[in-house]
Amino acid sequence: MYKVFLRDKVINFIAADCAPANAANVFLHPDLSKIQFTLGVIDKDPEHFDFYFVSDNAEELFIHFYTRMRIVAAAGGFVMNEKGEALFIFRRGRWDLPKGKIDSDETEEQAAVREVMEETGLGKVSLDKRLASTYHVYTIGKEWILKETHWFTMKAASSEKLIPQAEEGITLIKWIEPQGFDEMSKKVYRSLESVVIDAATVLHQ
Repeated sequence: MYKVFLRDKVINFIAADCAPANAANVFLHPDLSKIQFTLGVIDKDPEHFDFYFVSDNAEELFIHFYTRMRIVAAAGGFVMNEKGEALFIFRRGRWDLPKGKIDSDETEEQAAVREVMEETGLGKVSLDKRLASTYHVYTIGKEWILKETHWFTMKAASSEKLIPQAEEGITLIKWIEPQGFDEMSKKVYRSLESVVIDAATVLHQ
């Protein structure tokens, strides 16, 4: 299953035999030539937060959706220290993970490390493992944009001084103990829930 997030709503790309019965939030073989209109309908729906794009081939449908959008590439990190604590940032009223756009001369890995260091003040960060990418859509003017964010687990020392990047709206940075990961997964943006859960699973294998 592929997922694309729109604020705290999620569009699930699923096979026809897995489609829920409720037609109000199900789009069977959606007309992707009208995708911008469809996204507007979903965005304005006050009742539903889970939507389903249904096709006999969910992967092919997602690829067609992806190729119809203007893509912005980003990268970020789930950072842990030697105590097993994870780093979370508080940005514009929500808990978040450090991330940002990939520059034209960067690899995904380089951008992820740079963004983590810029947003947290960490002076030394080491890459560990790649996680699944996340996708979310938003608007610039009247155009819908798809942001694909590449995620990595990382390691840093708990002794380093943390400096929130104020110009990015970050006001607080905290190391969270492992027993608090589940609670934090419910406080971050919905698109990051799976990142927190997957990272915790990967790092404790």
